[in-house]
Amino acid sequence: MKARQFLATGALFVASASCFAAGADLGQAVKQATNWTAISMFIVFVIATLFITKWAARKTRSAAEFYAAGGGITGFQNGLAIAGDFMSAASFLGISAAVYANGYDGLIYSIGFLVGWPIITFLMAERLRNLGRFTFADVAAYRFRQAPIRAFAASGTLVVVAFYLIAQMVGAGQLIKLLFGLDYWIAVVIVGMLMMVYVLFGGMTATTWVQIIKACLLLAGASFMAFMVLWQFHFSPEALFAKAVDVHEKKASIMGPGNFIKDPISAISFGIALMFGTAGLPHILMRFFTVPNAKEARKSVFWATTWIGYFYILTFIIGFGAIVLVSTNPVFKDAAGKLLGGNNMAAVHLATAVGGNVFLGFISAVAFATILAVVAGLTLAGASAVSHDLYATLFKHGKASSANELFVSRVTTVVLGIVAVVLGIVF
Repeated sequence: MKARQFLATGALFVASASCFAAGADLGQAVKQATNWTAISMFIVFVIATLFITKWAARKTRSAAEFYAAGGGITGFQNGLAIAGDFMSAASFLGISAAVYANGYDGLIYSIGFLVGWPIITFLMAERLRNLGRFTFADVAAYRFRQAPIRAFAASGTLVVVAFYLIAQMVGAGQLIKLLFGLDYWIAVVIVGMLMMVYVLFGGMTATTWVQIIKACLLLAGASFMAFMVLWQFHFSPEALFAKAVDVHEKKASIMGPGNFIKDPISAISFGIALMFGTAGLPHILMRFFTVPNAKEARKSVFWATTWIGYFYILTFIIGFGAIVLVSTNPVFKDAAGKLLGGNNMAAVHLATAVGGNVFLGFISAVAFATILAVVAGLTLAGASAVSHDLYATLFKHGKASSANELFVSRVTTVVLGIVAVVLGIVF
């Protein structure tokens, strides 16, 4: 136990030192103006979450504590953590960018995700909590043969995790490349290192609390951005939309469907994929095992849906705000007239437009923290699939000790971390 605490403390200082070293080396890596406010806020967040990891390491002694935080998370806390998982870089940067580029039609992502929540609420949450221990395969195995279903479920989990990790790592690299002045590969390596520290030593407890903190910061930041956008139009959405139609190259078509998805069949297909995809995300399903009973599981879904729905309303306002305040400002564009960093940076540029350099620092640090927290949850889901579904149940036929299962989880975490870094750099 003392050895593990020593390792956790060592990891804390090593990771903190790497952040400070990265900040110290920025002078050589910068190819554009470096946002020191963003860097300082990012370092504060990282140090705070590393101390949470150190605290969580003391409570993570068994497989149940590593995978499911010992079932000690309340419904409200779990709902915030689930919302944190959903409010990833894809949601914050991607959906607002889709609205920025296509108007109303960009909301199809958020609508598809939200429609998936009733499926989770009424068909899955209670059953997952009552029948499962750590993974979705625990539930499916009650009705099917153990070996094939666990191999199938674990393989599916790893495929989803791999593709999700690529998107998050690439997002992290591009964000840091634009805002912090670090080279792309350095940013990806830092994310990989921190993610491994969170999962290796803190398990689900640390990952949950990192998500809760990140969700609160992101909701506060997005609320402020939406407030400042509406304030400039005297809190009249109609005036905001009218101005957006006036300045957007697609004019009035941004207020209706057809810009992003061209035909009804594609829209239905895409919507169904998003709806059922929501119900199959392994890092979300795992969270229903962190609460003590089925009632708290249902409460988790209620709070998660509330926060996610509110956040998607904010991304709609942020997207239209970016059309008006970012697309018309040449400061945010390169020599070719394209947005610096691409359309996915629309929300980040809007932060500068409404709150100056300090708020840009806050939003960019929170966006990076968003990626970091989601990557940690994905890695934990992948580690549980390998150690619990494959190693403990399939290979050891349920006879593996908790200590051995935990060891395999940590080895898998390291392997997944290295794979994520490599894929992030390659893609």
